[in-house]
Amino acid sequence: MAGTGTPPPTPPVAARRPVRREKFGRVWSDPWAWIRNREDPEVLRHLEAENAWTERCLAPWDGIRKAVLAEMKARIVPDSASPPVRHGPFLYYARYRRGEEYPVFCRRPAKTTVKNRGRGRAGPEQLLLDGNRLAREAHGESADGYFDLGALEISPDHRILAYAADTVGRRRYEFRFLDTRTGRVLEDRISGAAPNLVWARDGATVLYTSIDPGTLRWFRVMRHRLGTPAEQDEIAYEESDETFSVMVSESRSRELLLLHCEQTDRAEAWGIPSSDPEAAPRRIVARGGPHEFELDHFRSRFWIRTNRDAPDFRLVEAPESDPGNPEAWTDRIPAREGVPLEGFALFESHLALFERRSGRQTLRLVDWRTGASREVRLPGPVRALDEEENPEPGAAAVRVVVSTPKTPPTTLAVSLTTGRRRVLKREEVPNFDPARYRVRLLSAPAEDGVRIPISLVHHRDHPPASETPLLLYGYGAYGIPMDPAFSRTRLSLLDRGFTFAIAHVRGGQELGRAWYEAGRQHRKCNTFQDFIACARHLRKRGLGDPERLFAMGGSAGGLLMGAVLNEEPALFAGLVAMVPFVDVLNTMLDPDLPLTTAEYDEWGDPNRKEFFELLAGYAPQENIPQAALPHLFATSGLHDSQVQFWEPAKWVQRLRERNTNPDAVIVLRTNLDAGHGGRSGRYRGLEEIAEIYSFLLGLAERTTAGSP
Repeated sequence: MAGTGTPPPTPPVAARRPVRREKFGRVWSDPWAWIRNREDPEVLRHLEAENAWTERCLAPWDGIRKAVLAEMKARIVPDSASPPVRHGPFLYYARYRRGEEYPVFCRRPAKTTVKNRGRGRAGPEQLLLDGNRLAREAHGESADGYFDLGALEISPDHRILAYAADTVGRRRYEFRFLDTRTGRVLEDRISGAAPNLVWARDGATVLYTSIDPGTLRWFRVMRHRLGTPAEQDEIAYEESDETFSVMVSESRSRELLLLHCEQTDRAEAWGIPSSDPEAAPRRIVARGGPHEFELDHFRSRFWIRTNRDAPDFRLVEAPESDPGNPEAWTDRIPAREGVPLEGFALFESHLALFERRSGRQTLRLVDWRTGASREVRLPGPVRALDEEENPEPGAAAVRVVVSTPKTPPTTLAVSLTTGRRRVLKREEVPNFDPARYRVRLLSAPAEDGVRIPISLVHHRDHPPASETPLLLYGYGAYGIPMDPAFSRTRLSLLDRGFTFAIAHVRGGQELGRAWYEAGRQHRKCNTFQDFIACARHLRKRGLGDPERLFAMGGSAGGLLMGAVLNEEPALFAGLVAMVPFVDVLNTMLDPDLPLTTAEYDEWGDPNRKEFFELLAGYAPQENIPQAALPHLFATSGLHDSQVQFWEPAKWVQRLRERNTNPDAVIVLRTNLDAGHGGRSGRYRGLEEIAEIYSFLLGLAERTTAGSP
């Protein structure tokens, strides 16, 4: 663990410089409002002192950290490649080389070009882009700073590769352009962009999304022509409503460049002909609301996944002449009660539908010609399902990735006509046997009687019991489901006797749109109470040691951790709050901060009294009780674009002030070279996880030994 000199004997104490705040007659103080300037040397010294204190507190468990880190690294195959994806005349794929942090991106001709004793052999590999070389160019030979390739888009003639890199972690990217025939990087540079770009049909014009430098909102679609300075780029569309963002995509027909504007429960769509990228955008579906939709164009029709008159969405087709008129829409996949439609993929012969039944993701195929429908059999009653890249409409199969808590991700090619599955790649995990693990699906009664699903996984030799440690994970926001996917790092907990559980609380969308609506805005507290109910239920059923019950959540899940801690400080022995959104009230009152205005529809606009009172009532920073608090590990990233680094920094100060438990370990780890997602790199990124796991395992061991 990297040191910062002699560890301090006591936790860092940030100077109190109270700022008085007042709204709707309520007055409160923000003592650490000054911890906002990432360029201020005093702020940096404080964060470094917090890191040093964290290292001091975790030093007794350094042996655990090193062992866990070694295990995690050993579960990575040093040389591996993704299954190739057919796109036009080439097969594209990424691969890792032994000892390297970042992938290299390659292609080879799709057709066999070399004959060898009568058998075909694939054409030669062409290495297009080396992420490791780009990271070294950005940070020196050690390439120890943050690096992320956020977009790779090939031109229609497959000659120019556009790629976006973020070297800070702030999620503001720079686009460059590579000539794949010569290997030369063009002079064009587009800075301050989102990782969002599409090519026009001419192969010389791109549309991309520009980010507001202050709020980081995706607010403009710009037009760039290769060979011209980015300063001369023209605005194709600007989103003036500060609660909306905009992005650009290519239609499935490849005839339109689609501009999609959205907020939490409203959307709008525009189109520009790919053959005429300088044309003014044409509105396809106007915003109104609440109305959410996803739109595509294919087979001379518009296809709209819409929640108009269908809370869990339906799929309609709309004529090109009048696509924005709901009266002209024809149901293709009507709404079905209890079966949320989460997505769709359009092919020449079939339609692929991604749905849910009883919280479980499913794949259904529909024949365009006959209308016949087939549900595909997928492994595991508890699983995660994602659509893979499917760039070719004429493909005979849809590619998906499926995993379970005990089964590594497997890429499948599912025949559109028969539904038969062909394994393209099963992620290899050395030293792993799925037969050693068990998966269960439970449910807990919430305060209002609603049953909250719980996914649970454990080692077969360590069945959950009243004397075994348990880690409960939760999120519950934005309608994002927490599907029970595989984690190779989590095995280090399971192998040491931990049970891992996910509480599928309201605010996610595991059980459809109503599940989300029941956990946002005025009903947000359901999310917190659901999580508490799940923890109590697991304890009551003897599925975890009450003295070794831990909780974890990140970002909006970190808000969940803060709210639960305030509500039930004695329920958990320890909590892990990763980049936690805990300064909710002050953040949502500052429209100049990233994400604030765009999320009024998620949390509520505190400029309205009803929402101000709601947020003030549960904001973690303002509601910490004077009590014996549990152990806590919080993380942050100095360049975090979503949850600003000062939120957990201020929160930890307040927690220590309010805590009456002298044995509580309350620490903050700030990554000074990264943002919301933590450190980059396939090996370096494991260091943060190993540190968190050493915290949990060390506490579990200490409790077993009977230490305070």
